[in-house]
Amino acid sequence: MAGRRKFFELLDFAKFGAPSVLNINPPASAIALIERLVGSGGFMSYGQIWPRVDDVVRGLATDSYILNEFKAYKADWKNESIRNVVRLLRNYFGNKGTWYPEKSKPKFVLGFWFKPSIRGIWFYEGKAYAVLINARKTQPLTQEDIRFLARGIYELHCIEDPNDPVPLIIDLSEREKGTGRELSAYVMPPEKAASLEEFELAVRRFLDALNLAGISLPLPPSLGSIVNLFKK
Repeated sequence: MAGRRKFFELLDFAKFGAPSVLNINPPASAIALIERLVGSGGFMSYGQIWPRVDDVVRGLATDSYILNEFKAYKADWKNESIRNVVRLLRNYFGNKGTWYPEKSKPKFVLGFWFKPSIRGIWFYEGKAYAVLINARKTQPLTQEDIRFLARGIYELHCIEDPNDPVPLIIDLSEREKGTGRELSAYVMPPEKAASLEEFELAVRRFLDALNLAGISLPLPPSLGSIVNLFKK
């Protein structure tokens, strides 16, 4: 049944878009999405981090703070994974600039919920950055992913913001298995991002995959710009 009310964000487009996010094959991507729906296994959310990024930026995330604030799980390896994310963010953001959290809520689109792409706006040294944070350890971002994400951030969070923020993508994944997380930061102004045409085509194909997987409703035949579906 289409319209399962699942939650997706731009990072999921990059994760499940097969063979790659700017070259999506809808049937192949639908298979990956179905496997996600029926798969089992432990789930870990990084949601407890995002309300505390302001503390990180203001330099309040001491070792003691991190140890005491991030202990929601019974399995300590999960807690430690989250703490490692915060430590990396502290190394990058700590005592630098000002943080304004993203306050928009998920939007219902064609039978599923689309979550905001960024965690907040960071002002530093006279510049504003719209910040997407990939905390998923097993989803290292490719350059193609980064170009796709940057276009999405720009269109959905920057283009209408009078502060003129630039997309900033923070990747906290493990680049090679067993080597541990590392932080990679990518400032991607629109001229370096995927084109709007590339982005729109990728999104259309991903939505076709969601529909084939029974997750979303079909695209309206008379739809113009697909970006408008996801705007606030």
